[in-house]
Amino acid sequence: MATLNLTEDEESYFREMRALSTDAGGRLILVGLSVEESIWFVEYHRDDLAFRTGQRNGRHSPDERRKHQELYDRHEFNRMSVIGAEHVLRTENPTRN
Repeated sequence: MATLNLTEDEESYFREMRALSTDAGGRLILVGLSVEESIWFVEYHRDDLAFRTGQRNGRHSPDERRKHQELYDRHEFNRMSVIGAEHVLRTENPTRN
């Protein structure tokens, strides 16, 4: 069974950004993405960071960049929805933090 394996720093960053959730099976995912999409997305970013720091040669293909953009857009839309919902809850009931 596929799982999203994040480093402690990655998990902390994604939690702070309200970017994590769980799927119906209780597996960690990026908000708005399946576990498989989440794994692919995180690996893409790890590869991109390795490229930018000189630890990896070659850039992503146009198809990979297109897939990343599609996943990014869906993830960000859903992440912003989560943040908006949290804001509504906090402003409607200021005792909840």
